[in-house]
Amino acid sequence: MKLSLLMIPVLPMILAGLLPGAGRLGHRGLPLACGAVASLTLLLALRVAAPAFSGHAVTATIPWAPATGLNLTFLVDGLSLLFLLLILGIGLLIITFARFYLSPDENLPRFYASLMLFMAAMLGIVTAGNLLLLVVFWELTSISSFLLIGFWDRDPAARSGAYQSLIVTGIGGLALLAGVLVLGSAAGTFDITALAARGAEIRALPAMPIALGLILVGAFTKSAQVPFHFWLPSAMAAPTPVSAYLHSATMVKAGIFLLARLWPIFAATELWFYAVTGFGAATMLVGGWGALRHTDLKRLLAYSTISQLGLITMLYGIGTREAAIAATFHILNHASFKAALFMSAGIIDHEAGTRDFAQLGGLRRHLPRMTILVGLAAASMAGIPPLNGFLSKELFYEATLPAHMAESVGAGLGASWPWLLPVVAVLGSTLTMAYCLRLVVGTFFGPDGPYPQHPHEPPAGMRAPVELLATFCVAVGLLPALIAEPLITTAASAVVGAHVHPHLALWHGLNPALVMSAIGLTAGALLYAARRGSARQTLPPRLGRTASELYDVAIHAMMDGARTLTNRYQNGRLRTYVMTILGLLLALAGWHALQGIWPGAGATTPPPARMPMTDVPRGALVITLLTVAGAASVCALYRHRWPSILALGLVGALVAIYFAWLSAPDLVLTQLLVESVTTILVVLVLYYLPRKTRAREPRRRLILDGAFALVIGASASAVIYAILRRPFESISGYHIANSLEGAGGGNVVNVILVDFRGYDTLGEITVLSIAALGVLALVQAGRRAT
Repeated sequence: MKLSLLMIPVLPMILAGLLPGAGRLGHRGLPLACGAVASLTLLLALRVAAPAFSGHAVTATIPWAPATGLNLTFLVDGLSLLFLLLILGIGLLIITFARFYLSPDENLPRFYASLMLFMAAMLGIVTAGNLLLLVVFWELTSISSFLLIGFWDRDPAARSGAYQSLIVTGIGGLALLAGVLVLGSAAGTFDITALAARGAEIRALPAMPIALGLILVGAFTKSAQVPFHFWLPSAMAAPTPVSAYLHSATMVKAGIFLLARLWPIFAATELWFYAVTGFGAATMLVGGWGALRHTDLKRLLAYSTISQLGLITMLYGIGTREAAIAATFHILNHASFKAALFMSAGIIDHEAGTRDFAQLGGLRRHLPRMTILVGLAAASMAGIPPLNGFLSKELFYEATLPAHMAESVGAGLGASWPWLLPVVAVLGSTLTMAYCLRLVVGTFFGPDGPYPQHPHEPPAGMRAPVELLATFCVAVGLLPALIAEPLITTAASAVVGAHVHPHLALWHGLNPALVMSAIGLTAGALLYAARRGSARQTLPPRLGRTASELYDVAIHAMMDGARTLTNRYQNGRLRTYVMTILGLLLALAGWHALQGIWPGAGATTPPPARMPMTDVPRGALVITLLTVAGAASVCALYRHRWPSILALGLVGALVAIYFAWLSAPDLVLTQLLVESVTTILVVLVLYYLPRKTRAREPRRRLILDGAFALVIGASASAVIYAILRRPFESISGYHIANSLEGAGGGNVVNVILVDFRGYDTLGEITVLSIAALGVLALVQAGRRAT
């Protein structure tokens, strides 16, 4: 059982690594291989489904870095099972659809490899039992989705959309990582099960608001919530199979999954209620409004996805069990009808040669079967009975009523403004109905459009995934208790952390939710009719800049700032580099140096006892000062390079003399070798540089440089002085005590290099290897030049 769980994310990842070299499989063999692995992974998921259905989570743990709290812990409960079925089930349909949609001339090995890598990353997210492991897979989805969205890399729109999605979700990923670290450090664990069991304790932690705020930024960016929603429409430049997969059941649902996973921990806080409900409601309305403004079929679906994601987010934000059940149920329904609609958009584009509403219309005469399929999926999204979308919309309306918000932390809002959330819900339903009518009527009814190519019914294999999903929408609507209720019961119970039993039915009698549904559908139809009857076919112009334009402004400002900063500090002048590096070191170490010289300066605790200084003969001090002063004078007065190099080498030799006086012959030898090699290398470099006389610097600059050098030298001396006076305990005793017993080595020096400082040694070997490769490249380049 545990092996099956571990293999769920591993199998697609292994195939993703093999596919780039499997071009010989062809456009038929590649989808067959992907379908076979996805089917096998689905069987493994079903194998662990029985314990999840009985309310018992299946876990498997492999220690990785337990000292840091990072373990390979995988978990499958009811919530994970729901997403596993969506990711793998719809993934199989997408693979089938892509087989007929993509041309054999495309780079299919790269496409399917990226698709399977993304599938593996999503499977890792929903099965991760450790928050740090979840973040690892979270970032992998950003990278793999970047490859999928930018698959048509010669298209500027695809490249721009891929970069935009990577930047936005990447920034969100960094925020999520920070939030997870704050949460795990404050709670003392990163294990998801342990965190959920200590929800009340965690909610009382002082760091909870910071952790929750950062985590919500990560979730909102991934699930395209306002104001981060703009990346999703830009991602429509991807191939339709990618859009159908990423924006129905996978990538945009990752943030939703995170909200559901953390619901038991944070749902009982006011910050969660106001932030998640507020941003979700705003996203639902902004997405619905955007769907009415755009004339591209896929962009309409993109904004409708934003709106539906806002609806689900709003439900999880309300914080009641009824709202969590409705959100979980709508996740399933949205994945079914939205995947069908995205694939239908691809079929329309494939057959008619366009996605522009100005060139569409009258397709019901050419694509009668697709008319029925798109009509069913759109009706489900609008919440028209007897389809599955109607059932979850009814639960959505009920969850917003004040009578159902008594147990929510937002009960005060429900008491003060009892009409607020129901009105927002009806407005969202109105916009949904309007853009669904626009989708169906504008595409399939009216006069024939000026199609770029004559449309006809697609191949059966391309249409089959849409038919299955449309049938699912009808079946769940008619038989919800039989088809969906067991899965939703299991998933919703895992979300709320207690057993719940939703009663899914098509008819609940005459109630406020049914009245709200009727109002929303009627108002949406009237809105569409008013818009269609007006001479203007687009909504009034927007006020101010859109989020996408603000993103562009921010990117341009960042690039201009980076360019200015680069030109200022990366100007090819050694003086600038040295002053920047040393100035930063001075700023970081200056305070500690002051504390070392004047104990208690700025300190809040008594300073530690200081070690005594080693007595040095006055003659040695005088010789040292004269040598250093002489070397500095030579560097300042002589304009030729060689005296300066020899003077600096003399100071290094003086350090070796001190090592000899302190009875450290090994350090003497090392210092002399380093000084000799460094001097020889510098001389060789300068020998091949142009022999130009150094230009005279202005007196003001010389004075500033001298002052800066004195400050840096004095600061470095102060830091060294503070370090040498600070008491410390030598680590050599630990090395001697654990060399033989812990590492199994009798030679302490070898054990230090290989075991205790193994990574340090590996780094040194790596540096030397890179240097050797660089030397080899230079030698080969020199041979070719001669």
